[in-house]
Amino acid sequence: MIRRMTFDPVVTGFSHLSCAGTTDAEALALFHGERLPAVPRPACDVIDSSISDPVFCLDSFRNAPGEPRTLAIIRAVVAKAMDAAGLTPDILRNSVTGCAVGTTIAHQFTDTAYYARLRENPDTEENAPVELFLNSNPTEAIAREYNLSGPLHTVSNACSSGADAMSIAALCLLSGQCERMVVVGADELHRTPVAGFHVLGVTSPFPCRPFDSARAGLNLGEGAGVVILETPECARKRGITKPEFALRGFGMSCDASHITAPDATGGGMKRAFRDAMARAGLAPGDVAFINAHGTGTVLNDRCEAAAFAGLAEETGFAAPPPFLSTKRFTGHTLGAAGTLEFIFTMLMLRDGFVPASPGCKTPDPALPCAPLTSPLTLPAGTRFAASTSLAFGGADAVLIAERLG
Repeated sequence: MIRRMTFDPVVTGFSHLSCAGTTDAEALALFHGERLPAVPRPACDVIDSSISDPVFCLDSFRNAPGEPRTLAIIRAVVAKAMDAAGLTPDILRNSVTGCAVGTTIAHQFTDTAYYARLRENPDTEENAPVELFLNSNPTEAIAREYNLSGPLHTVSNACSSGADAMSIAALCLLSGQCERMVVVGADELHRTPVAGFHVLGVTSPFPCRPFDSARAGLNLGEGAGVVILETPECARKRGITKPEFALRGFGMSCDASHITAPDATGGGMKRAFRDAMARAGLAPGDVAFINAHGTGTVLNDRCEAAAFAGLAEETGFAAPPPFLSTKRFTGHTLGAAGTLEFIFTMLMLRDGFVPASPGCKTPDPALPCAPLTSPLTLPAGTRFAASTSLAFGGADAVLIAERLG
């Protein structure tokens, strides 16, 4: 039985980098319609691929020659989050800080060049696997760079990796393994997932339209989100008596219905949502809105809409919480999605404004509930919102954000 958490990990800093922007102000301007969304470009124009599916690329970000791009993105965003949290080398040295990185590409697809060289020269790559691990494993790299002494986790669970990293970080704090966790979700554009999603036939030839009747699939993207989670006591010890946000609850499940398709009834997502609500001590009706996974594929949208409608019916609420998808702004950033979208959820709570689900002009009438088609102004004092993630293999993840003040 899932019980209320003994304490809520507090957010003492966060940062993000995606096609939605590099700052909170840029992201909020996009949510308010003051900036136009980025236009996805053909994959073959931006990465080593022969496929022309549109993708969201960080054109202005440059990694150093030879530096893995995902790791370079992570380093840039972690540095900003550390500054936002006021974490100095002395603070990190005198406390137990761990790191959890959710990613699908870093240290999984970044080794393809090594195997290509190995095929050509099988006797000259003896040390390459060790060097590859030391130089590209993102969690190890961040731990070395900041001298972190706490638990280290690299989470690769497809598209829920970033959300799962948040949940694992919370478990590390709740179990007393450490007092602070640096949580990262990050991925670069790479030819392997571009080819994989293309073969599945779920990529859109135009900017994605989650939950729309004319949707045609997803666009891939790249980016990173970083959240610093601490125990309330750890934050108080360094003078943070009124943190703005907390991770109020989390839930993870696996419906195991299909290797690439979620349970169409939303059963796994409902289970993860109920677990998150139990840990948070809340009911679905307490959640002001949901930032849904919302990839724009028929199967994803059907699953999430069924889950949200089913939760309302099970708990006696007249309607599910309002929901939207922000992937029209970023593309599907894979391992970064869950962390980025949790950050966007916090920004909307702070701003008191939730945009209409971007790209959805005519909600699919076959879905049991529809996303926001007009902006939502949140009542003063609104505290809770959720972010959801789905992944291949039937994985489901839910994060509950709380605005504390």
